[in-house]
Amino acid sequence: MINIRLALAAAAISVSSAALASAQTTTAPQDVHRNHVMRPDSAHRMKGARGLRGRLFKGITLSDAEKANLKAVRTKYALQTKTLREQAKPQLQAARDARQRGDTAALKELWQKSAGQREQTKQLLTAERNELRAALTPANQTKFDANVAAFEKRVAEHAKDFGKRGVRKPPVKALR
Repeated sequence: MINIRLALAAAAISVSSAALASAQTTTAPQDVHRNHVMRPDSAHRMKGARGLRGRLFKGITLSDAEKANLKAVRTKYALQTKTLREQAKPQLQAARDARQRGDTAALKELWQKSAGQREQTKQLLTAERNELRAALTPANQTKFDANVAAFEKRVAEHAKDFGKRGVRKPPVKALR
């Protein structure tokens, strides 16, 4: 249970730090996105939670009943997740603005203020993941648990190496 909490905390931190990292870029010309060439691995990162969810179900063949159960669980949590995302938007925008100004004190303050929201998100993701697991057959639960363990291992490795060289490492390619 502690490992799941740690993984969810790391995932929440990764999501938060991804928003902060995107704010770390300098002001670029307006047409930079038109000429941008996507790296092959960036497509999965753009999927956000859906990309992670897909990785947790890697190698699992779902029956129609399992698909229906999983859809019901996702629907149940969709509104709560959306609400938390909407609540975080002003803080994320403030963090982007502070980063562009180079105001690290404001970033630290925003990080401390958002601790409650991050904890809520972690709890919600833990509950959703537990219900997703419960919606699977025992054989698929074993595969799901293996995928979760692999993800947690990657997150732990990334957290251990994070910032060692003073440079932000690229995002973890979870469950490769």
